[in-house]
Amino acid sequence: MQLRAMPAKGVELRPETEELAKLVRATRWAQAEEKAAAIRRAFEAMFDPSLKQYVFQSPVEFGEFSKTTDVKFEWIDWGYKECLQFQAFLAVEKKDFAAAMALLKSIEAVAPVSAGTAAETGYVLGRLGRAEEGLAEYRHAFELSQRYESQRPYQGASLRGMGSALIDLQRWDDAERMFKQSLEFEPGNKVALNELSYIEQQRSK
Repeated sequence: MQLRAMPAKGVELRPETEELAKLVRATRWAQAEEKAAAIRRAFEAMFDPSLKQYVFQSPVEFGEFSKTTDVKFEWIDWGYKECLQFQAFLAVEKKDFAAAMALLKSIEAVAPVSAGTAAETGYVLGRLGRAEEGLAEYRHAFELSQRYESQRPYQGASLRGMGSALIDLQRWDDAERMFKQSLEFEPGNKVALNELSYIEQQRSK
């Protein structure tokens, strides 16, 4: 391993990132935007300029990645990824897809096993009319969610994303399979059920 597995650098900022999460859940966007920018500055002020920075959510992710590279790096706390991802989300809400993609690419560079980032990238690509590329990103998100326990929460969302991209490509059977598979992870999910109904409507036409 490149460095000690614990603790990640910036762990002391977790109370701040938890406060950001509360602001996001409360949809207090202006305050959340200001908080995210402040947290990002605090993290980046800690960076060692002689090292690369990578963000991992668990020691397992850190350990596996360490075996794949000879580059010296420091492990940055997951909160850094969270504040960047919120900034990307806010850019999407403002329909500034270029800014969103730039942020998501910067996250990919530091958080190589983030299923959430891959899924959000897939969504933005879909909004840009790039369904094939979006499908590939959602597939990557699902693979990460299968590989790492810490990324499990994105299993259903990744499959629904693949289903949406396949609808855009009018691949109805494949889309149906993805939504049905997503229900194995999140039974009763209304988005999946609604999309399955939509597919049946399209077939009836």
